[in-house]
Amino acid sequence: MYLPEINFLTVNNLPEILRLNASSECSWSEDVIRKDLQENSQNEVTYLGAFATVPEAPLLGYAVLGREKRTGILMAVIVDRIYRRRGVGTQLLMAVGDCATYLNMRRLRLRVRKSNAAAIAMYSKFSFVGENVRRGYYSNGEDAIVMSSGLPLKIKK
Repeated sequence: MYLPEINFLTVNNLPEILRLNASSECSWSEDVIRKDLQENSQNEVTYLGAFATVPEAPLLGYAVLGREKRTGILMAVIVDRIYRRRGVGTQLLMAVGDCATYLNMRRLRLRVRKSNAAAIAMYSKFSFVGENVRRGYYSNGEDAIVMSSGLPLKIKK
């Protein structure tokens, strides 16, 4: 497993976030991301980024944690295609879980495409279970599986 350096992202990371965001099937608008990253943003979201441990390393991936009362919402996990299947997504998920636990949240919830078997397998490793299905949730009509796990996250053995 590759062990990236995990850091909080700021508006200074916007170009790299946008580069990765463009590769996502569910990309967000630049305006939304820019507003999220502003210092005085009213949006309660945290962007965490995974970086290689070499100087001037590109952003390998990022995750977005939102809040809904005492529940954390994993809003996005995006990993550069070149670095997939190397544990970067797992490290980001662990960092999001740690951040949510630190913020005194009790659960972490997410939505994932029904067809995204790799992501579902990763989330299942961390004791996420399906709560329900949101029919036609995505813009292409695909269903979303709503999954959640208690905090702190625990890896199934």
